[in-house]
Amino acid sequence: MSVFDSKTDGSGFHKSLIPFEEDASQRSWLMPYLIKQGRSPGRKITIIAAIHGDELNGVRILHELAAALEPIDLAGSLCLVPVANLMGYANHSRYLPDRRDLNRMFPGLKDGSEGARLAHFLWTHFIAQADVVLDLHSGSYNRWNFPHLRGNMKDEAMRAWASRIEGQVILTSSGVAGSLRKEAGKIGKPVFLIEAGETGRFEKKILQMGLTLLVRILESTETIGKEDAADLIRNYAGNTDRAPHAPGYYRKAVWQRATCAGLFMPAVSPGDRVEAGQPLGHITDLFGERRAEILSEQTGFVLGMHLHPQVVPGRALFHIAYEFKELH
Repeated sequence: MSVFDSKTDGSGFHKSLIPFEEDASQRSWLMPYLIKQGRSPGRKITIIAAIHGDELNGVRILHELAAALEPIDLAGSLCLVPVANLMGYANHSRYLPDRRDLNRMFPGLKDGSEGARLAHFLWTHFIAQADVVLDLHSGSYNRWNFPHLRGNMKDEAMRAWASRIEGQVILTSSGVAGSLRKEAGKIGKPVFLIEAGETGRFEKKILQMGLTLLVRILESTETIGKEDAADLIRNYAGNTDRAPHAPGYYRKAVWQRATCAGLFMPAVSPGDRVEAGQPLGHITDLFGERRAEILSEQTGFVLGMHLHPQVVPGRALFHIAYEFKELH
C-alpha cells in the first residue's frame, strides 16, 4: 500500500511513522513522513532527505517547507520523508552500519541485506507510486555545494520540466547504478536530485535557498499556484541576493585538483562564474610561501568546493560545471 492512499482532509500535513525491521534490541525502526492531500487533482510528489544519514540540511528544509505549506491548498498530493537513512542518521554517518551506501542499493530487495531491505521499503512506500521524486543531498567529505539540481537532461520529459523551473542551476546527470535517480529513471519516473551546502549542520543561507528552490519546483509541477509561490518566497525564503540563472543546463562538470601538497587558499566561491585561466586560489607551504597557483581549466560555474585547507596532490578543490546549453 502506498502512503498516497492514506486519506487526509487536505487542511494540513498528516504526520505518521511506519515501522521498519528491528534493531539488535528488537525495537522497530520508525520511518517518519508527512503527507498532505490537495483538494484538487494533481501529481503525487515525494520529497526525500537524508538518504545519506549525515546530510542534515535537507531535513530542516523539509521542516520549513511543511510549515510554509500548512495553510496552502495543494493540487495533488505531497509526501515528505525527512530522514530516509535512519541507521546512518542515528550513527551520525553517511553510511549504513555495514559501511554500505544506501544510494547504491535501489530499488532494493525485500529479503536482501539490511540496506537492500531499507531501499526496498523506501521504494515500495514512497517512490514507486509517486509521479515525481525530489532527492535532497549535501556535499560530503568537507565539501560545500552551491544549491543546484541534477537530472537527466537527455530525457525529453526532464528537459520540459526543467524549462518550467525558474532561474535555477542545473547539471545534467543520470546518476550511477543503484542510485535512486538512476533506478527511478529506468522506469520512467522523473527525479531531480538537489545538492545544497555541507554535511552535519543546518545553514541558514542554504535553508533559504533550498526552500526557494523547492517552492519553484512545486510551482513548476502546478502543485502550488504562482501567487502562493511568490508569497512563500517573499515571506519564508528571504533574500538570497543572487540574480536568477539563465534557463538551461550544464552538460559537463569537472573537479579541479591540487597540483601539490600544502595549505590551499581559495580565491573564488561556489556560485561564482569563472573564466579559463582565472586564478582559483593558491597553495602555500608551512611557512606561508606560495608553492603553486591553481588556474581554472574551464570557463563555467563553480558548483562546489573543498572546505579543508590541508591538501595533497590530486585533492579535489573546485567542482566546475561547463558547456552550458540553453533551454527554450
